[in-house]
Amino acid sequence: MKKNALLFGLLLVLLGITYVFQEKRVEESRAEELKQDTLLTEEIRELKLPSVTAVRQHGQWRAGGMLLSHNLLRQIEKRLSELRKIRSVNGDWKSFFPHPFTFAVNGTTWTLGDLTLDKQAFYVARGSEVFLAVIDGESTELSTNGEDIEAAKLDALVRLLSLPLPDLEEKQLFRYFPKLAMDRVIVAVDGRPPFELNFIANETLPPPVLGVSPHKDLRGKFHSLLTQVSLRKEVPFSEHRSFKKLAQLRFVSAKTERTWELWLRSAATADALVIDPLEKRAFLMVGGTLKLFFIGVQDYWDKKVIPADDFVSFARLDADFIQGAQRSRVSIANKEPLEFQAGRHRVDQLKMETLVQLLFNLGPRDQADRVSYLSASERKQLLSEDHLRVEVMGQELILERRAQEVIVANLSRGFKAHFTMLDENFRGTFQDVLK
Repeated sequence: MKKNALLFGLLLVLLGITYVFQEKRVEESRAEELKQDTLLTEEIRELKLPSVTAVRQHGQWRAGGMLLSHNLLRQIEKRLSELRKIRSVNGDWKSFFPHPFTFAVNGTTWTLGDLTLDKQAFYVARGSEVFLAVIDGESTELSTNGEDIEAAKLDALVRLLSLPLPDLEEKQLFRYFPKLAMDRVIVAVDGRPPFELNFIANETLPPPVLGVSPHKDLRGKFHSLLTQVSLRKEVPFSEHRSFKKLAQLRFVSAKTERTWELWLRSAATADALVIDPLEKRAFLMVGGTLKLFFIGVQDYWDKKVIPADDFVSFARLDADFIQGAQRSRVSIANKEPLEFQAGRHRVDQLKMETLVQLLFNLGPRDQADRVSYLSASERKQLLSEDHLRVEVMGQELILERRAQEVIVANLSRGFKAHFTMLDENFRGTFQDVLK
């Protein structure tokens, strides 16, 4: 018996080794085939397009003194790298390129031509060499006709290469500062106390209220907001003598520090400028992209009613609902929509779904609007009053309904989660959700 088990184990090991090496060979073979078929294999250092000559400098694309869009140039690079050769062709140049589209890569002229008759490939020239080719990537266009896919890919590439210069200019502010210090950031908004984000320690100052943690990836959350900060154009630095300073960000590391100041341009307009005093640069900003300057420290906290450390994934879960002399155990099935069973009580499906969204932070209630500290006196008062109490996942939760707000107090962790709630039909009581 032991011998058979040993032989079986050895067989599994051998099969595993064979699979790994076979898969590796297949992957290497596929990679080699792709490399052989790829028409553009060199690193792109210069692109001559109809509207601009773009040169890569220190990881950035520039046209003279203009910084070009990182994202758009990356798309162009990706699409060009997906040009795959089917075969070389010979014949009359004009028959392949009656309406040629030309551009240059690293000094070599490229020409895009017509689709083949079956629309499954197109002609492309690299210098004087002509190939039948395809774009080995997904189409960004929706099509129900398979014959249109290659045409859509080719059209998308031509449109991308034909973008006018203003569309190719970089609009993301942080791209103008490639060495932006990102160890700590101090945020100061006019009329509010400043706060600090420490990306090294993943901490905020002030720290979250008791029972609440910072967002698990402060740097990632901040960076996602940073990428949204967009400019209309760079303007002369002299324009920084503006109407009113609204906010500022201080980017700090061990060796460097930089400040971005947000100014209202004048009393007569909502235009805003971001000023960098260190490099003496000013940028006219796009309205609606400046959330980074104004959100508070709580936006960097994980404001869930049940903290992540206590929350458990479930297929079915029991929760005890208690208010006064009324009590019911509700079984919650993790389905879409949620499914509830409550013994002798009838569940109001819509109101129970609303309640569970609050308790479990589901859907649009992924985070509370804000959190606050639950004092000992507040805890005592809540327990003495007539409120719905829910015991679930080892947490004791109490709901308090106020005008335009629902407060869920986590007695186990010692904080309150506040949710704006305008629906007056939802009272958050036992009888509201269980009949």
